[in-house]
Amino acid sequence: MTQTRPWTYDGTELDWLHDRLGRPEPGPGHVVSELVPSGFEAYVRIFHRFEATDGSGHDRTWRAWAEDSGVPFCAELSHHWLRNADDGAEHPLWTAESGALDSGSRRTLARVLAEVSGDQPVHFAYDLAALLWGEDEPLVRTGTLTELASVREAVRDAVGDSGPEFRWPRDRDWVVTTDYDLLSTYVGCSAETARLLLDEPALETLPVTPPTRVDRDTVPPRNP
Repeated sequence: MTQTRPWTYDGTELDWLHDRLGRPEPGPGHVVSELVPSGFEAYVRIFHRFEATDGSGHDRTWRAWAEDSGVPFCAELSHHWLRNADDGAEHPLWTAESGALDSGSRRTLARVLAEVSGDQPVHFAYDLAALLWGEDEPLVRTGTLTELASVREAVRDAVGDSGPEFRWPRDRDWVVTTDYDLLSTYVGCSAETARLLLDEPALETLPVTPPTRVDRDTVPPRNP
């Protein structure tokens, strides 16, 4: 999130988006408004699902692990708050993918957003990933929501398995951001779209706001 890009966004598909990113006031860490453009009615955090590293195929929700760890399931929850039964083990039992939603959540998110936007064109953009992989400029592909898997496959040799970092429809009714370094995806959208996401049982979500912290250096709130 703190990398300086050697390129300009002027005249590109990403121009409008980056003009609306940033934080109005200085403060610690990083916040939602640095990831998702300002001006939306609502913002939603989608947690990347934890999967077992032992090959069992089991998964674990953030809510359940937070409860087991004695910390609140809240908007600024960090994976550093969560405790393993085998703390200190070289290979943790549970892992979530940074920079990419798990496949099940990707499909569910695309389905929900298709209810809102239909089959209008969607832009899929790679920014920080393109920088880290040595590209000369951001990578932007255009298709429909149903073509997300095809887009990811087409750019895999250029930017790996992450992202896309940003996706948004032609009418800019919503923006989805999956930052290269994070274990959650963030969405800026209408209140109605947020309700659909928050009510979707196949997604683990919480409402957030532009000043909500997104970095790993947050600490659990103290019990009153």
